[in-house]
Amino acid sequence: MTETLQQQQATCECGACQFEVGAAPAVRFFCHCTICQAYNGAPFADVTVLRAKNVEVNDGSLIAFKKYRPPPNINRGLCKTCGKPAIEYVGFGPAKIIFVPSLNFKRQELLPPPVMHIFYHRRLRDADDDLPKYNGYWRSQMAFGGRITRLFGWGR
Repeated sequence: MTETLQQQQATCECGACQFEVGAAPAVRFFCHCTICQAYNGAPFADVTVLRAKNVEVNDGSLIAFKKYRPPPNINRGLCKTCGKPAIEYVGFGPAKIIFVPSLNFKRQELLPPPVMHIFYHRRLRDADDDLPKYNGYWRSQMAFGGRITRLFGWGR
């Protein structure tokens, strides 16, 4: 049987925090906000989004979670062993989604291509691509929120 998106695995940098992905990721994007820069220790975050119900965390006790500031009140998890980004949660109930740093996936070639840059006004360097680039808090939130709402069929 060939590996598909439904059989993806992800880990933190050291491999202590492991995740099993049971469905194709919804979307992938680049975030240039200052929180993502600090959380990832990089000029921007390359993030893959999944429904929480489709991700199994093998041992959540290995992850230290922190909420930086609301909104959107994302619960960001770092591996307790290596201190690197592991997984992030936002929302609740059927609207709960997970952000996973794209580099954490074992088979990155199976991920969807990135679709946008958000919080581009906070960038540390310019991006040389043709993706839409959203500046400002509200424009970035609306672009991302609209994409997720359409993909998951919420609000119908």
